[in-house]
Amino acid sequence: MNGTTFLIIISVFAAVAIIALVLMQNSKSDMGSAFGGGGSQSMFGSRGSANFLSRTTSIMVTVLFLSCLTLAYIYAKRNAQADVVEPLIIQQDSEVPVIETSTVELSVDAGDIPAIPNGGTVTEKAVNDTEQAVQNTGDIVEEAASDGVEAVDEATDAAVDEAQSAVDEAQ
Repeated sequence: MNGTTFLIIISVFAAVAIIALVLMQNSKSDMGSAFGGGGSQSMFGSRGSANFLSRTTSIMVTVLFLSCLTLAYIYAKRNAQADVVEPLIIQQDSEVPVIETSTVELSVDAGDIPAIPNGGTVTEKAVNDTEQAVQNTGDIVEEAASDGVEAVDEATDAAVDEAQSAVDEAQ
């Protein structure tokens, strides 16, 4: 059994003894009689226990206090040796890294894009057809707004179909 275990046992014993001694003492006020304490009906007589119990309580409090301080000192000393951290050395390079920026140029030859028989490219035709479909949709929606909600639904469906067919033709 090492020293810390012995001190822990002494601390627990002192704490339990203090609790028992305090509970055995007579109250110096009338408040104790409210909780069942009889004035002269104690184990040591009406006044005989005061000196013995109070002195024993003081001794146990001193023992508990000293054992707790000693344990705190022992644990602090033990942890101080274990918590030593080596200083962290940070190495800094004198050079600042340079990020090279490069631009990538995409070049597309005219021969790479398929041509449309009546001139232009597939992309140009798709853009033109989509613009025309959007314009037609606007015209149809304007007409349908005056006809009511049902007409708007029909016009929207027709415009979607027209735009889809334009995209399909472009492919």
